Amino acid sequence: MRIEKLIKDKYGLLYSTELLLSIILLVFIIGIIANLSDDLSEKIGVEEELSSIEDIAIESSDYLLNNPGNPDNWEDDESLDIGIVSSNIIPGLAIKNKYVDNGQFYIEESGDDNVIANSISYRKLIKIRNNYDLLIDRNLFNDSFKSSMAVYPLNSEIGPLLMGDEFDDESDDNNIAVVNRTVKCDYYSNFVVYNFNDFELLGDNYYREEICNHDSDSKLENHSNDERSFWLCKNFRIYKKSLEEYDYLLISEKCVKNSNSYWILENLNKPNDNKQRLNDEVIDLNPFFVKDLENSSNEIYSIHFNIEKNHLNDFKAVLVAIPKNMTDSLISNNELKYEYFKVQDVNFLLKIAYK
Repeated sequence: MRIEKLIKDKYGLLYSTELLLSIILLVFIIGIIANLSDDLSEKIGVEEELSSIEDIAIESSDYLLNNPGNPDNWEDDESLDIGIVSSNIIPGLAIKNKYVDNGQFYIEESGDDNVIANSISYRKLIKIRNNYDLLIDRNLFNDSFKSSMAVYPLNSEIGPLLMGDEFDDESDDNNIAVVNRTVKCDYYSNFVVYNFNDFELLGDNYYREEICNHDSDSKLENHSNDERSFWLCKNFRIYKKSLEEYDYLLISEKCVKNSNSYWILENLNKPNDNKQRLNDEVIDLNPFFVKDLENSSNEIYSIHFNIEKNHLNDFKAVLVAIPKNMTDSLISNNELKYEYFKVQDVNFLLKIAYK
């Protein structure tokens, strides 16, 4: 009987040990499940938060790119130049169509239907860059997010435009929403009086709609096309008073030096055949106009370009009128270049994250 009791006690001890191990194992498994559940809940929370940020980033980008902002012409507020930003300004980057009368923009069309699709204003971008904290962080995002904005031109001759907060902490990468859109940026194209390489070629010849005074004056070289080259001729009026406000410049792409092109600038009342080789990327025309308009309030001028047909792709030039208070700034920022006076394709990036 004693041996039987001993055997029973032994089995009882074994059962107790197994039960204890089972309980420990069960607690361990429950702990693992709990941890996995916490991790999963946290991951779901992060994903929901990120999804929310992405929605806000997309909506914000859509607003900035498709709306001119509120109020209309907010970028004209002179207080922005000294860092005073009204809380009523909600910035937008879109460009609105304008009526044109005799070459002069005089009224903006109203209504969202007149917004130019997929186009943004460089001037508005500069205003935002100079007042980013107040215009974007405060007015647009109500100080709820950190954000940054960037414009990367596809043309390598133009530098990127960066503004806003820095996102240097790689640990926050999973919490940052990024929107990337390809749009067109006007840069300084609204200052262009004439785009001289925007002409129509019919076969090997340029079809000139404007009448050139040289073709009807036997004392002057005829500007008809020949086998080697063709003439591009344009007329425009300059008012003496405008010389107080604007710098008139002839700006060419740097490859124009290889085009073997020549040009003539003349008053139609004082025609001439003084051809000059077009070698300089920037030519200041104001000294010529100031001297010529000394005794006149306005005159009509003609500018002529003689371009070799086999160097056509090397000829790119524009006549621009830049407000005098901007010229020095463009020079110091290396923006007095042909590329800045053309509408350019750019990548627009908006980044946001919770603070």
